[in-house]
Amino acid sequence: MDIDIILNEFAEPRTATELSRLAESYGIRGVWSSSYADGRDPFMTLTLAAAETGKVRLGPLAVSPYELHPLKISNALQTLNELSGGRAMICIGGGGGVIQAMGMERDHMIGHLRECLDIVRGVSRDNRRNRQGKFYTTWNYNLPWMVDPAPQIYVASNYPQSMRLAVAQADGLMTSDFCVPLMRQRIDEIYAALDAAGRSRDSFRISNFWAWHIKEDADASWSEARRELILRGYLGEQYFAPFLTPEELQLMRDNFDVFLRAWRQGSDEFPGVPDELVQKMLSNISFVGGLDAIDAAIGTLRDFEQAGLTEIALRVHDDPAAAIELIGRHVVPALK
Repeated sequence: MDIDIILNEFAEPRTATELSRLAESYGIRGVWSSSYADGRDPFMTLTLAAAETGKVRLGPLAVSPYELHPLKISNALQTLNELSGGRAMICIGGGGGVIQAMGMERDHMIGHLRECLDIVRGVSRDNRRNRQGKFYTTWNYNLPWMVDPAPQIYVASNYPQSMRLAVAQADGLMTSDFCVPLMRQRIDEIYAALDAAGRSRDSFRISNFWAWHIKEDADASWSEARRELILRGYLGEQYFAPFLTPEELQLMRDNFDVFLRAWRQGSDEFPGVPDELVQKMLSNISFVGGLDAIDAAIGTLRDFEQAGLTEIALRVHDDPAAAIELIGRHVVPALK
């Protein structure tokens, strides 16, 4: 199983380039640049890295057709692919915080995604394409300057309908915050869909967004993980049901506003919430702790690999260089 790194939305291009070089030096497969309403543009963030690295894959995560017309997504992706010599990738999703910041509503999401994938995958260097869709249109569209190999196209998918769309139209998919039992169930569904479509299982990439908080300083690790807890599946019950009791799930739901308020304030304190519940949540839906937590993390990654993941995308937070070094020294060799 390969390892990817997800940078935060505030990594500026020079820093992203340094981190991409560092990731490449450890044999990390790819670097993703997060796309957020208040972050730097993920395509532009990776342009310098594309020119100054030679092996690591580079891509924005996740870009929505609601925020950018598929023709312009395609142009930006193919430009990044040209700059990197065929190492570009992209994760296309239904939109989240970005479209909320734009005051937009997400309707007919699968239809938007289907047409977006059709345009992004269907662009040609030789043939001009006219396409009249329900949501998006292109006239006389081709890109004669495209290079090979083609970029890898993923769908951000936590639900069965978008999973089936990924199987039909993409090179892979990326779930987010799926613990191992959920991942096993979803991969069984992916394999069934691939088999039904007559598509080789080996032709499809499967990834999972997973938070990495492990640090030399265990207290700093737990503080960071607590601060980011609301972002783990936005505390959706489905993500925690495999390891919390019904009573614990109810307690989590009852305190949603406490978790949200802490995140908005940049706090790691949850007044009135038992610390035992917080620790159980974090230990099962992220990697957290000091250096003695690395072996357990590697064991979980091997479980993900056995479930069928082709790679995992580890989201690094504060001090990303230190996180990449830990991942590069300890995790990458263990999974080779």
